[in-house]
Amino acid sequence: MLVMMCGLPGTGKSTLAREVARRVGAMHLSSDSIRMKMLRERTYSEKEKEKIYEVMFEEAEKLLAAGKNVMLDATFYKKTLRAKAKRIAAKSGSTLFTVECITHEDLLKERLSARKKEKNESDADFAVYKKVKKVFELIKEKHLAVDTSLPLQKQIELVLDYLYERR
Repeated sequence: MLVMMCGLPGTGKSTLAREVARRVGAMHLSSDSIRMKMLRERTYSEKEKEKIYEVMFEEAEKLLAAGKNVMLDATFYKKTLRAKAKRIAAKSGSTLFTVECITHEDLLKERLSARKKEKNESDADFAVYKKVKKVFELIKEKHLAVDTSLPLQKQIELVLDYLYERR
């Protein structure tokens, strides 16, 4: 199984992805974690993002080929990136599940502001959010949209129900 957790910065993707990955025994691959390990200074430029996704996809392919379940945790702001995840799933004979994290902008601002005060893998701020929001291509494929203003346990239940009902 390949789960693609996507959405704008600050929507709670990583929190939900980590919890769901733990419950389904999936390897969690986070674009934020990869970016942190690879780059001392992060710009969120197109070239930088391409490299991060390339590394994440390569690792996902290896893990799926080894029979592991994989959770991809990134914005997936472009249709082409989502299509690549779909091809990787098909190549490995895995089912692809797409989960989009959404929330209202007030809560999102709060979350992004709190990041500055705590040690967090993502250093995306509200400026990065606005930049990604401008170019985010709507997800038209069948997927689950989760409102991450709901309690975390409810979010997890929604995702697990989606994963298990589609298997």
